Amino acid sequence: MLDVFSFNHFLWLLFIPIVIYFVYYGLNNKSQKFKYWFLFSLTLVAWVVHFSRYWLDPEFSTYKLFFVDLCGFSTMLYPFFFLSKKKVLKDTMYYSGALFAFLSLVYPNTIEGDPIFIYNTIRFFLAHIILMMVPILLAAWKLHIPNIKNLGWVFVFIMIGGLYNMALTSFFVEVGLRNSLINYMGIWGHEGTLYSYALIIVPWMTYDRLVEGEIVKTAIPYLYIIPAAFIVLMPTWLLMSLPVVGVKEFKTKINDIIKRL
Repeated sequence: MLDVFSFNHFLWLLFIPIVIYFVYYGLNNKSQKFKYWFLFSLTLVAWVVHFSRYWLDPEFSTYKLFFVDLCGFSTMLYPFFFLSKKKVLKDTMYYSGALFAFLSLVYPNTIEGDPIFIYNTIRFFLAHIILMMVPILLAAWKLHIPNIKNLGWVFVFIMIGGLYNMALTSFFVEVGLRNSLINYMGIWGHEGTLYSYALIIVPWMTYDRLVEGEIVKTAIPYLYIIPAAFIVLMPTWLLMSLPVVGVKEFKTKINDIIKRL
């Protein structure tokens, strides 16, 4: 069984950098054109893996056919972002897609307790490895160099992803695919989620809700996560920039940003 932070989970995590390492060095001598289309093909593989759940996942629910949660949102958009000439979209793949895929792999609560070698577990790891590997190799092979000047737009993308998640979960309930809202990204502010820690930063962003005859203070959906997400993500993204941008260029870009403020 795949228990979070168990030995089996650790082996899966160890497998991830090994795969990326061997793909990087195995194709490093290929032409830039070959590498480009190889990585693009991976974004299509992610789509195939996603939709194959309809036939191969014995516990498949119809609503899962949608690209749910932020990683699903990224999977849906990766092929279009990849082909776009807008560099900010590839920055989004690196800073948002790769980071949240990594976090999902570190804490795969959606498949916790599942057998290791069933389709859904393998699908989960394969899909999230692709989300990580594509932007990392884009940067490693110098096909795209992330630009910290676009971090503001990356944050906007994540906020749009949050609204997308809210719309989907509401839609599922409205059409009867589910009888309760799914708390993707902690959007709805339900208790018992990791994102409840966001209220430490904005404790006033709550409202009173009647639960079983008692008034309970609940986080205002969506809005309460924005300040915490900004405070946590910005330093994280700056650290992610160092390996691919270089210290000297990193300092120059930081100074440019400060001068514009």
